[in-house]
Amino acid sequence: MQEKRNIILLLYIVTISGPSSARNLGSIEHCIDYYKTGMNFDLATLQGEHYAVYFWPPNQRDRDTCAVINYKKLPQHEFENTLNGCNYTLPSNSTVIQATYVNNVGKNITLLYHGDEEVKYLYRSCNRISRYIYIRLNDNYVLGINCSVGGRGVLLSKNLPSDIEVQSIVKSIDFMGGREGASDCKLRPF
Repeated sequence: MQEKRNIILLLYIVTISGPSSARNLGSIEHCIDYYKTGMNFDLATLQGEHYAVYFWPPNQRDRDTCAVINYKKLPQHEFENTLNGCNYTLPSNSTVIQATYVNNVGKNITLLYHGDEEVKYLYRSCNRISRYIYIRLNDNYVLGINCSVGGRGVLLSKNLPSDIEVQSIVKSIDFMGGREGASDCKLRPF
C-alpha cells in the first residue's frame, strides 16, 4: 500500500513539474523573441563602471546609493577555472565579462557573462545560468533584460544621472512602455 502511495506521489510531482518546466522554457523563448533586435551587443563594450539606475519591475527595497557594477573582460581560461567541476562548455573564443558589485546587504557579488551572439549567458553557478539580452540605447545607457526571470530589466548608466534624465530615457524605450518600473536609489537632483 505504501509503495502505491509513493508511485501516485511521484506521478503527481512529475505531472506538476513537467508542464511548468516546458512553460518556463517557452516563456524564455517568448521573451527572447520579443526583445531581440537583430543587433549583436559586444559584451567587451561594458568594461568599466556602470550604475544600475532603473529596474523593471521595481525592486522591493530602496538603496542609499545606486549599485555600481564593475565590468572587466576575462580570459576564457579564467572563466573555465571558476566552473568548479561543472559540466559546462564555454564556446571557444567566447567573450567573457566579469561583473562585480556590492548588494544591498553589503555582500560582494560576482557574476560572469559570456556570449558572442545576440543572446548572452549569465553564469552564477552550475545550476543557475540565465539567458540575457543587452541593448545599447546610446553612448551612456545600456538596457539588460534577463529572459530567464520573465524579462526583468535593468537600465545601466556610465554616469550617475539625474532623475529627469532617467525618466526621459525610460520614456524613450517604446518596447518597455506599459511595464511598471522604478529607480531604487538616489539619483542626482538635476
